[in-house]
Amino acid sequence: MEKNGEHNLYNQTMQTRQKRILEILKEKKSWITGKELSTMLSVSDRTIRNDMESLRRECEGLIESSVRYGYRINRKVLEKKDTGYGSPGRRKGIPQTSGERCKYIIEKLLFSARKLNIFDLQYDIYVSEFTIKNDMKKVSEMLEKYEGVELVRTDSHIFLRGSEECKRSVYKDLLANETKGNFININKIDELFPNFDLIRVKNTLEEILRQYHYRVREETFPMLMIHVGVSIQRMMNCNYVETARCRSEIRDTKEYQIAMAFFTKATASLCFELNENEVVLFANLLIGRQRSTLFDRKEEYLAEAEELMVKIISTVRQRYDIDFSGDVIFKDGIVLHLQNLLERIRYQAVVSNVCLAEIKKNYPLVFEMSVFIGHVIEKYTGSSISEDEIGFLAIHLGAAYDRLNIKYFYHVVLIQPNSNTLTGACSDKILERFGERIVIDAVLKYYEASVIVDLRPDLIISTIPLTQKLDIPMISISMFVNTGDEYKIFRAIAELDKRHCKTEFDNFIKCLILEDYYFFHLECDTWEDVISSMCDRLYEGGRVEESFKESTFARERMAFTSFSYGYAIPHALNYSAIHSTMGIAILKKPVQWGEYQVRLVLLLAVRDDERELLKIFFDWLGNICDDTLLLSKIMKAESAEAFVGLIE
Repeated sequence: MEKNGEHNLYNQTMQTRQKRILEILKEKKSWITGKELSTMLSVSDRTIRNDMESLRRECEGLIESSVRYGYRINRKVLEKKDTGYGSPGRRKGIPQTSGERCKYIIEKLLFSARKLNIFDLQYDIYVSEFTIKNDMKKVSEMLEKYEGVELVRTDSHIFLRGSEECKRSVYKDLLANETKGNFININKIDELFPNFDLIRVKNTLEEILRQYHYRVREETFPMLMIHVGVSIQRMMNCNYVETARCRSEIRDTKEYQIAMAFFTKATASLCFELNENEVVLFANLLIGRQRSTLFDRKEEYLAEAEELMVKIISTVRQRYDIDFSGDVIFKDGIVLHLQNLLERIRYQAVVSNVCLAEIKKNYPLVFEMSVFIGHVIEKYTGSSISEDEIGFLAIHLGAAYDRLNIKYFYHVVLIQPNSNTLTGACSDKILERFGERIVIDAVLKYYEASVIVDLRPDLIISTIPLTQKLDIPMISISMFVNTGDEYKIFRAIAELDKRHCKTEFDNFIKCLILEDYYFFHLECDTWEDVISSMCDRLYEGGRVEESFKESTFARERMAFTSFSYGYAIPHALNYSAIHSTMGIAILKKPVQWGEYQVRLVLLLAVRDDERELLKIFFDWLGNICDDTLLLSKIMKAESAEAFVGLIE
């Protein structure tokens, strides 16, 4: 028995050492001799040779050896190694940095397993037990800000403890940090295509659209440019799309003429062969859902695609608590994509996605979501979906999540009359600092009102002092973009945020404030009395379900919703409103609410299908909470009408 125990200990030590060898090889990124390894690990040269032999048997093709240089890891095999990350059969690269490993561990715990075996995890990503322990510590630190979620270790396993709601909050924050608006930022999209200048291609397309007096919805332009980029990259590599939908009717459309003119010009400048199938596909994309009138079997594909779209939106909402139902751009775009996908399935056509590697590497959480959606499509169609197809789905999902999550992307015109070199340096520095909030649509050598009106920017930035009469904010900066200039841009974006927030508030929140649920000088002794009184009135008025009050108390017991400026924002844990409503109470005397004395109470009741109101509400609240003068005026508003008048 003792010998058996010693044998197990020996095997465990050997496995740990082999994992350490793999970790060293991965970090080294060049040849390393057996002697160097034996010195680093305090073992003999023979032990290293035996370990290498074992690793070669277990990980075929992963280790390269040379009598002269020693050993190194095969990077191509490393990237293709199936780590079990995501769904079976879907490969993803092994995380390289500590940050990537932490994200990998959290995603594994959220979606792949209830518990993770630590030793299996070491083997999956080729790191030592010491490294895993450090990563686990960082994961715990990352989760500290999420009340109700924690990383728990029991013997050789780890798992996440917490409610499903809290876990989803973790996932959505990781997702937002991953996308950062990149799917709707054309400058970031340009980085996916290193072999040509996508911005220059975009300018060519815009020029042709102007010639044909053809307008494309501004919000859809990033997706359009992704399609253009993929098409051009494929054609530059002599890969052309094959379509069964090339009918003569398409040639009579303006969209076909635009597509032909655009690709004729693009092929001339980038030196690749013009292919009519690509022209037809791009024309179809411009026509959008109206193109279904041009082809046979239109009703079948459209009906199936729309049914699938509904399933996808429902599934994403149920699994991830992310609601795309209000995103018309996503719904139109995904229906169009699914029509093409269903046709490819029927004809067993194969499509390549040149962005696949970049998407998997840079947006693993978006890709994980698209893998899950791929399974929904597979179940619906009874056919398997390739990784290339899943990569295209990820583009739609990533862009939709950006639109849902990001505060807002502002369009900027930069006026810079200096040399091209200085212009590039100036715009690069602006985007380096503010690229997650703005897009520079055009760089102009001079100010011309008609040109700027056509561009419809949210902000004008100029490196020379200008006076202008357009109703568009403008700031002047130096061509070198110093700290003072950065502050000017930051302040301008903040002002645009306030303006945008007010528009959203005017459109969506003001209608929730009703006189029947506005309580001026409400007399209550405790915060419990306040919630009870307000909830009862909402229930009596048929605005909320009976469970709303208990759900609101349950949320308050988790953590008080009071803040230092003397207000509280109680709300239910679930969406149990019949009609979305904001109850408002100005208390006659302050009540103790957690740590703070509260006089203003905003009770928000939101319907499940209007949950986007929460984001608009909190954005609005964030903009007014620092305005102590406004808050003091609000405390004196005797009616809902007066309250709305103050916040307009």
